[in-house]
Amino acid sequence: MLDDITGTREAHHYPEHKSAIVMTVYTKTPEKWLLIDRETGQVYQGSAHGDWDRLDPVVKPGKKKDAQQDD
Repeated sequence: MLDDITGTREAHHYPEHKSAIVMTVYTKTPEKWLLIDRETGQVYQGSAHGDWDRLDPVVKPGKKKDAQQDD
């Protein structure tokens, strides 16, 4: 989990299965779905092609957490 890097909180560990598990989503609106890896923090959005597109975070210079603490 991401907080384990900062040391502010103990990370949650998830049990791993011996073999892969297939998870399928049936939907008419794939773009509304988000897939979040709670261990790594990676986020994916469903696409009209039936794929998962990775969403990379965008941090605007004025919106950083450090900038808010300077007030």
